[in-house]
Parts: sequence; structure tokens; C-alpha cells
Amino acid sequence: MAAPLVVRERVDLHAAEIGLTPRRLVGMTLAVGLTLIFLLGMAGGIMKAAQGNLIQLQPQTFYALLTLHGAGMISTVVLLTAIALWYVLQEQLGLKPEVLLFGVVAIVWGLLAAAVAVLIGGFGPAWTFLYPLPFLGTWPAWSTGLFFFGVLFVGIGFAVFCLDLMAGIIRTYGGVLNGLAWDTWIPALRRKDGKVAPPQVIAATMVAIDGLITVAAGSVLVIALLAHWFSPRFPIDPLWIKNLTYFFGHTIANLAIYVSAGVIYAVLPAYTGRTWHTNKVYALSWAISLIFVPWAWPHHLYMDFVQAPWLQIGGEASTYIATIPATVVTIFGSLLLVYRSRMRWRLGSTMFMAGILGWLVGGIAAMLDATIPFNEVLHNTLWVPAHFHTYLLGGVFLFVLGFASYFIGERPVEGPWLKSIEWCFFTGLVGFLLMFYAGGIEGVPRREAVQPAPGPILAEIATGFVVLLLIGLVAMLIEFWLRARSSAAVERERSA
Repeated sequence: MAAPLVVRERVDLHAAEIGLTPRRLVGMTLAVGLTLIFLLGMAGGIMKAAQGNLIQLQPQTFYALLTLHGAGMISTVVLLTAIALWYVLQEQLGLKPEVLLFGVVAIVWGLLAAAVAVLIGGFGPAWTFLYPLPFLGTWPAWSTGLFFFGVLFVGIGFAVFCLDLMAGIIRTYGGVLNGLAWDTWIPALRRKDGKVAPPQVIAATMVAIDGLITVAAGSVLVIALLAHWFSPRFPIDPLWIKNLTYFFGHTIANLAIYVSAGVIYAVLPAYTGRTWHTNKVYALSWAISLIFVPWAWPHHLYMDFVQAPWLQIGGEASTYIATIPATVVTIFGSLLLVYRSRMRWRLGSTMFMAGILGWLVGGIAAMLDATIPFNEVLHNTLWVPAHFHTYLLGGVFLFVLGFASYFIGERPVEGPWLKSIEWCFFTGLVGFLLMFYAGGIEGVPRREAVQPAPGPILAEIATGFVVLLLIGLVAMLIEFWLRARSSAAVERERSA
């Protein structure tokens, strides 16, 4: 029985020798990821300025930026939420930085490949790369293949993260079912030591299972597209490939929310001074989400009249069933955790609570769009990017910023500097999102370089809010950098 301990000691020693500590790896990944978010946000601002006729942009350039912005943002958000959840669970589950490093490198390589395909090759069918658009553009064939390889690497990186979580959960709790806390309502699964998975482990187990299913579907999708790229004679059924595309794309973006929920369960108690306890309601709600989250993708295909009706109806039903249990439990639980807790309102806790609000608003907007009578009006209008920008930018990204503030360390007292950052950031964020919703209500189509009225005027106003948002983000990143420098100086003094 001593051998595993010896191996673990050697691994720890190797990690120390190469300087690969969990804090260093997570800190470096946060720095890279937040920088990428800023750059991709600038690309989004450029597109808004072009739609508002503030600058001139060739349509081909616009669609290339649209592709990079969408694929890059989704991949980077997945990367940032994954390392946040890994960090809060790494001691509890015995996770190793070497494994996470492999996943991080795979995702970063995938992002670089996609960036080269877009910025040099001009690849521009949008991030969903719906067949046959990737094979019909004016861009060179190599950029199509390189982009697909990039998507494949992102999927591999996320799969490594999921497998690492799964191994740690099985090792610590004795099985996946116990990781889901099914032992709270199935007596036969209860451990003799009474050990029950906490809420953040329940969320991690759900993400690991559904994440591996999603990456498997995405791998089939990308391999089929690569086979067609290599040999155009390789047959592809458009409806089959479209279902796989949205199964992969919708689910991996959606899972970023559930990864973030695990981070909330672990970090929010540090601000409230209260503990989040596991119970039957949590276990049951996450079990329902585990089953139905992967089956919500058909709500993107209502307009495909040849799709099987049971899939269309199932997509609408699954959207409601999947989002309500874990979402309501997490939001309601967060409010109870904060209520009369004398919570320390710092930058991190503010971001977490604002992110919960964005998650709620974006989720409601998404459920409206997934409801067939509403979808008949809102389909492919700006309402669609309105809802996913709300729960990703106004929800998940705020959780990332909250984690970053917690990870680096909060200021004992927040002065006018931080308050002005928050006002600038949130004013830009809310104004930007409102212009999307206004465009959706007016029926302005999405993914169009040139929009009909009132699209241009809304885009012009939105550009101003994007500038304000980016200024607030830059100021926040400077704040993080100053804190990190201060913490590093304190550590050097202690070590000396």
C-alpha cells in the first residue's frame, strides 16, 4: 500500500522542481485567458462599430472576426471556468497540476490554430461552421482544415479536464453515483464513514459526465468534417451534421454555466461565513440537469421542417426541465446564503452576485427563445446573441472575475477607485446588452455585416457602451495586476 504514496511524493517533488505549483499554473492561465477575453472583446467592438457605420469593414473581414470572436470567446470561457473549478477542488480530490497543464496547453493550441485560420487564412463561416459553409468560402482550403483541428484540440483539452475530475471523484468518493450524492436518497449507496459529496463536487461530477459525452459528439462531428475536407467524396448528411454541431456547440457553452455553479458553491461561503450543505434537493436537481442538459440542442432547429417532430418537442421540454432545477436551487441557495450573513461586499462577492442576476436574466431570455411560438418571431434575430451574451458575458464571465479577485486576494478596504471601476464596467455591460435585446424585439437579423434599420443606430449606441465596458475591464485587470504584485512582494519578504 506504500507504493501509491511514494509515486505521489515523486510527482509532488517533480512538480516542485519545475515550479509547477497549482497557484502558479492557475495564475498564469488566468492572466492568459483574461488577456484573450479583452482582445476578443475588442474584436466584438470593431464589429459593432462597423455595423453602426462608424468604421468601414469589408464583409469578408467582418465574418472572419465574427468567427474568431465566437469560437475564441466560447473556448476561453470554458478554459477559465475549468481552471477555477479545478483550483477549488484540487486539494479535495487530489488533482495534479501536470494533468491540468496538458488540458490547458491543448485548449491554447486549439485557440492559436483557429486564430491563424481566421486572421491569416480569412476563414469566416461563423463559429458554428454549419455545413456546407466551411467548404464554400473564398478562403484557402488549409484554413478550413486548420480551424477544424483547432476545434478538435479544444475538445481534447476539455476532455482531459473532465477525465481528471472523474478520476479524482471516483478516487475520493468511491464512485460516480456517490459523486452525484445519490447516497442521500439511495440508502444502499451510503458509505460507512458517512462521507457525502459537497455541492461543488456534485456539480463537478455532472460536468465531467456530460462534458465527456459532449466532446465525444464533437469529435465525431469534427472528424467527419475533416474527412470531407480531405476527400470531398466523403458523404455528409446536412441535417445529421447540423444536429451534431448544435449538440456540441450548445452543450459545451451551456456547461460553462454549470462549471461556474461549482465555483460559486466553493467560493461564496468564504464571503458569507456560512457553509453550503448537501441535501436531497441538491442531489435530485443536479441529477435532472445531468440527464436533460445534453438534450436541449433541438431548440436551435425548429425551422428545420424535416426534423423529427418528437425531437423538436423534446428540445423545448428539455430546455425547461434542464435549466430550472439546478438554476433555481443555486440562485435560491445563494440568496439564502447571503441573507443576514453580514457578507463582506468586495469586488469578488459583487461579481458573484451580479453574475447570478445575469445568469437568471439570460436564462429566462433563453427559455423564451426556446419556446416555439416565441421562436417563430425571435429566431435568428439579435435576441439570440442577447440571451447568450447575458448569461456568458453578464453571468459566467462575472463569475470568472469574482474567482480571480478571490484567488489573488481582496483589498481590506475598497476606495473610490474600485467603485468607479465597477460603475464603468456595469454601465457598459448593461447598455451593451440592452441594445441587443432592442434589436431582437425589432427583428434585426443577427450575423449580418450590414443590418436593416434600426440595426445601425442600435449598433452605434452599443459601440459606446462596449468602449465603456472595455475601459472598465482594463481598469479591473490593472487592479488584479497591482494586487498580484503586492502579494508576490509579501511572499518574497516571508521567504527571505
